Amino acid sequence: PQAAPSRLETVAGLPDGVPAAARRPEPALPKPHGWPFAEAFSRTSGTERVGGGASYWSDFLYDDHGAATVPQPVGTVANLAPTDGSYTYPAGPAAMDGADVFRNAVGLDADASYWRVDWNTLEDPSVPVAVWGLDTDGSTSTGVREWPAGAGVRSPGLDRALVVSSRGAWLVDARTGARRDVSAGLTVDRSARSFVVRVPRTVLPVSGTWRVRLVAGLANAAGDGMAPAAGGALPGGTAVYNVSYRSVRQEPQQYKHGTVSNVGGTSAAVRATDLGNYWMEDHQAEALAAGDVGAFALDLRWSALRTPTVSPEPLVTGYSNRWLVSRVDLGQGVIADTGSGQATGDLRPNYLGRVQPYAVYVPTTYRPGTPTPLTWMLHSLGVNHNQYGALDPQQVQQTCEDRRSICATTLGRGPDMWYFDEAEVDFWEVWNRVAHAFTLDPERTVMSGYSMGGYASYKLGLAYPDLFAKSMPLAGPPTCGVRVVGAVRAPAGSGRCTDDGDTLPLVRNAHDLQYVLADGAVDELVPVASVLQQVQQFDTLGYRYHFELYPAEGHLDYAAQDAFASPTSQLGRTVRAKAPATVDYTWYPDLTRADLGIGPTGAYWVRDLAARASAPGVLAHVVAHSAALPDHVLTVHKAQHLETPGDPSPAMVTDQTWQRGGLRPQSPTLTLGLTDVRSLSVDGARAGLASAPRIALTVTSDGPSTVLLRGMRPGAVVVEGGRSHTVGSTGTLTLSVS
Repeated sequence: PQAAPSRLETVAGLPDGVPAAARRPEPALPKPHGWPFAEAFSRTSGTERVGGGASYWSDFLYDDHGAATVPQPVGTVANLAPTDGSYTYPAGPAAMDGADVFRNAVGLDADASYWRVDWNTLEDPSVPVAVWGLDTDGSTSTGVREWPAGAGVRSPGLDRALVVSSRGAWLVDARTGARRDVSAGLTVDRSARSFVVRVPRTVLPVSGTWRVRLVAGLANAAGDGMAPAAGGALPGGTAVYNVSYRSVRQEPQQYKHGTVSNVGGTSAAVRATDLGNYWMEDHQAEALAAGDVGAFALDLRWSALRTPTVSPEPLVTGYSNRWLVSRVDLGQGVIADTGSGQATGDLRPNYLGRVQPYAVYVPTTYRPGTPTPLTWMLHSLGVNHNQYGALDPQQVQQTCEDRRSICATTLGRGPDMWYFDEAEVDFWEVWNRVAHAFTLDPERTVMSGYSMGGYASYKLGLAYPDLFAKSMPLAGPPTCGVRVVGAVRAPAGSGRCTDDGDTLPLVRNAHDLQYVLADGAVDELVPVASVLQQVQQFDTLGYRYHFELYPAEGHLDYAAQDAFASPTSQLGRTVRAKAPATVDYTWYPDLTRADLGIGPTGAYWVRDLAARASAPGVLAHVVAHSAALPDHVLTVHKAQHLETPGDPSPAMVTDQTWQRGGLRPQSPTLTLGLTDVRSLSVDGARAGLASAPRIALTVTSDGPSTVLLRGMRPGAVVVEGGRSHTVGSTGTLTLSVS
């Protein structure tokens, strides 16, 4: 299920031609009852906004894994993106995410303070409990260190605590343990997934600056404290699953562990994983292992809340995680990946929540208002949105900072959806939100990714070739799963991967989209024969490409060495093609999902494509040529050399390029060749035909088709099949052909 379709918006940073999923406005989250202030949360996890009566904090998503207690916990979802914390949840309504704090806020009016927690998952409000730790005088020399309510953590200067569950709220004197019931002010809003407590100022006087902390866990039977962790905790260890007020700088993309390490070993992959903060919870996990949450606090200056306007959205440069509200409603919580121990996973959504995280890198040179390129770095099978920050920080530096490009990586609803259906929607929704948040240059978008993300560089790049300036599959399988050669392939799963997952027939779409490919000759997961067959198709078609083949590289070690300087140097600042004279486009009609707003929209000046047959595996094809557009004579050149010492090792490099010659004669002539095409439209302006008084049209089709010419000169004459047709006053003409 999904939210009802809505109007489509125009976003300045999006290229024309994106599907509906990229243009559907973001839905608003429900405002919780009992909260009298605005909804002004930052979109960057680990940051605050303040003013208008409240302090607003955004926490990290899916970071509720508790303390680091065992070496490298086995992931039940993303097996190559291990958590550092090792806590698990009981079966049932905790939904593997039951104590995950999404956002929290503190508000103040003339009569009371307000304490709000928003949960990422709240199937059953009795599952979580939140405990606020309050240092009311800002002094570490007063108060106590040990937290009440069974939290099992400590921090300096604790004066009071506020315990909040769905069954009540209690204000606790940390020194004496005395409790005061403030449940009269509690509001539990299941729709907003929020707990809000109103505490009168006569009960809790506020002034000056407080140091505020917040932890969350599973509620005990009475709801007045924490139950022990359901699994993964050491005897006597903390019951806390999630700690808020961890800043974006405290949870960096690579967290260098102090006393606790989540893995051990000597291989490149293991060393990188040891530092990789895949879920932005490594500092939290280490702190909880030590039982000390003192590092995570907000200095709450009560007077600052009274500022009439809310502070601006923080501009965080470098690496961070952001969140979006999705139009796709899949339910709540997390579903274990039943195929996590296999090579391909289960190919279904695992992270169901209406709020989804994604990673961004904003270069330090970014200035709002200055159009900035966007580079996609899509994640591999079994990993998540923080793959490149965690595993390949040098690649991030070279791709994003050095090229002055914003970069983005989606979670894709899970580790193994191969960017189909809901995972593709996530891609378009992230693009929409990034375009709203930053000033993007829609002419310079680059697609890239490793392994499964490399497959997406084929799948999405070839399905939407006019949206991208370049595409770079790194160790990318040309099919969804494994292809040895030709029809010898092992799809990652049934359905989409089996029927609509082979990109070889789509390579012809890349006439005006340059590809950069890099692969290992001894890749154990992507047979080199399949890559060579893909390259051969570029060769046969005479298309431009840059191909680096590393004889000594496999798959996993190649990823972990973080050495992609050579292919990355090919990305440059190329602009996308917008109006080529020839549009040669093939697509899988079965991948069109009107309910999700995805599916090919056409390419360049050929739009609104619809097929007659849309069965799984069926391909439709259009070749359109406008002789009115500039069309250079092209000479193909091919060169090869050995790159030594190479990065990370020597490579055989092949470049196929074009030399542009003279222009072919131009005339107001349009030719269409259609295979399994029920209908299409031609943008006359972009096809160079808008001012022509007379147009010669030739259509060859394997069945009945409807052709809509739009953006034409009113009164212009179109001659097709010996018949003359006159363009109407709106500049459109509809023709039925067979």
